[in-house]
Amino acid sequence: MVEKIIQLLTNATLDEDDSVIVAALKLLKNDCNLEELEGDYFAKLVSMIPLVKEQSTKALLIETIVESPEFVSDDTILDEYVKLISEGATNVQEAARCLGAFTASGSTNNQIFLQLANKLNSKFAVEILVSMGRSNWGEIPHYLESFAQEVQIAQRIKYRSGIIAAFLLIAHPLCSKYAHISSLAFGYPFTEAAVSDWAWVTPKNTENIVQKKIVTSREADVLVKLGGLLRYNTNLNSNEAAKLYTEFFEDKNPFDVIYTLPK
Repeated sequence: MVEKIIQLLTNATLDEDDSVIVAALKLLKNDCNLEELEGDYFAKLVSMIPLVKEQSTKALLIETIVESPEFVSDDTILDEYVKLISEGATNVQEAARCLGAFTASGSTNNQIFLQLANKLNSKFAVEILVSMGRSNWGEIPHYLESFAQEVQIAQRIKYRSGIIAAFLLIAHPLCSKYAHISSLAFGYPFTEAAVSDWAWVTPKNTENIVQKKIVTSREADVLVKLGGLLRYNTNLNSNEAAKLYTEFFEDKNPFDVIYTLPK
């Protein structure tokens, strides 16, 4: 199948048929075994990079190439890909996935950080770096220290919001009831999934997130209480849930709580 797709791509590239190129690349990337993308097949795909004119198509081509086991980190291709990101040729999720593949093939986290910090809109760069889920970006130049702090804060906010979203899904009856149709994202498709993945069962489990200032000690105590109840009964009764909810949020707006980091 890979052979047929590469042949289709070669012909479509020569004919400058962008719609066929995109369809073939998506098929190759998402439905084929990229272990087969090696040797001549891989070389042909790489040779198409300068021939593809449409920016979003070129970004998709690079994203496919980088996921091949045969790909070895290439600064030229990385530079070109980051330029394409800066021009809006791909989205946050695909960029984070592709840049993760670059690091798997030999690029360093520090290279990625510096590329994005120096070449992208700050907000866009932060969003991609947070989506990559990395914590160690290596040595940061002095002029980028404030940007690095912005990334760290955004990472903590993401972690905190994920924890509290899971808490809401379990402890708030309406969140649980309507999670499957809600436009709000809780990180889990339904309550049972959140319950089975609930990790904050004991005080020791919460030490890390308290030390990282993701949650406060008081909030962690509430999470531990919830974890203790779930250990023996996956279905909280309404009184238990209401008590935990009130204890966690007190009289504050839940959104204010979610997006306010511990000091």
